Amino acid sequence: MEQFLKHTHSDVRWLVLVTAVVAIVLPFENNKTAIGKKDKLPALAFMIMCDVQLLMGLILYFVYSAMGFEAFSSGMKTVMSTAPIRKIAVEHFVMMLAAITLVHIGYAKLKKATDVSKFKKIGLIYFGIALVLILAGIPWDRF
Repeated sequence: MEQFLKHTHSDVRWLVLVTAVVAIVLPFENNKTAIGKKDKLPALAFMIMCDVQLLMGLILYFVYSAMGFEAFSSGMKTVMSTAPIRKIAVEHFVMMLAAITLVHIGYAKLKKATDVSKFKKIGLIYFGIALVLILAGIPWDRF
């Protein structure tokens, strides 16, 4: 089960990245004067993909991974001084939580947006920063 979750978690990251780019870029492709429900769907898809990733990541972190929560049993000094463990147990975890928080805040603000320029600005800022955090937090060498 652990290997299945690791591979699925690794593969779903591509869906997260694609939906992030679509949620950021698509509002700039349309020259609409009003915002409809369909305009918010890419942002919703991005948030859902992030939530799926979060669920799998939390299961891996707290249940299966020796490089997750279990790594702290050897002490904080060991975790912080061992780069591969620190990358997953601390850096990846914190960056991804920050990114998902930004995605949720951005989507909540996006739902309330009525002005097209504000809609584009919110998506660009919140989802753009979240995408940067996601790209920085992905352990590219592990999968």
